[in-house]
Amino acid sequence: MRRKKRRRVPIVLIVALVLCLGMVIFCGSQLAGIFLEYKEGTDEYDELKKYVEKELPDVPYNEDTSSEEGEEVREQRIAFEELKAQNEDVIGWIEIPDTEISYPLMQGDDDQYYLKHTFSGNKNSAGSIFVEYQNKPDLTDRHTIIYGHNMKNGSMFGGLKEYRNASYLVDHPMVYIDLEDGTHAYQIFSCYETPANSNTYTIGFASQPDGRYEQFVQTLKNSSAYDTGIDVSKNDRVITLSTCTKRSENRFVVHAKRIY
Repeated sequence: MRRKKRRRVPIVLIVALVLCLGMVIFCGSQLAGIFLEYKEGTDEYDELKKYVEKELPDVPYNEDTSSEEGEEVREQRIAFEELKAQNEDVIGWIEIPDTEISYPLMQGDDDQYYLKHTFSGNKNSAGSIFVEYQNKPDLTDRHTIIYGHNMKNGSMFGGLKEYRNASYLVDHPMVYIDLEDGTHAYQIFSCYETPANSNTYTIGFASQPDGRYEQFVQTLKNSSAYDTGIDVSKNDRVITLSTCTKRSENRFVVHAKRIY
């Protein structure tokens, strides 16, 4: 009997299979590296939450917050001295109750370093939540900008995009920022997507009543994707939480006015 001839696998097919296998291994290693980096960032910030010593108050504002001398008294929830001992760039803590947003608030000498470095100075794509370097660290400017990455695992400012839905705002209407003088509360009044170079990012308003700031805050209010029902005026101090979107040229912003 004649033996059947074995068909040889074409070399081109072998090369293609090897290349495909190599690509799978490469992509797998890349994904593993990304997930590991995400975990490292998340673990670091979870560990830092031990410096939040007290829960936020059940009520957004307590009228009885004055001392006998008439000075306002704020509760201090954060162990600032311990945080400062680790990184002197920390200026506060930002938290939105019942969300993933609960992080140390940083401010560097520029707006680049904390884009890619965590609180501990580790290089990580999660970066940090940080205040615009040209703003005052005590957040007393009329308009202060706070940046954070839109991480795919929902960490950092990844949850801000949920504010595209008005129902989410109903359940999460406040932003709390702890500074060295205690807890401050901000009420959200506007949320929308905007170009990265829009006038939304204007800062440095003078205290003189020249009308520009009043027009600015009304523009922020009118730009909202939906009516929040919250008014804002020239007498309000405003913070802007800003994060990136799928469209690289745009940002998603959440504006809030200071209540106390």
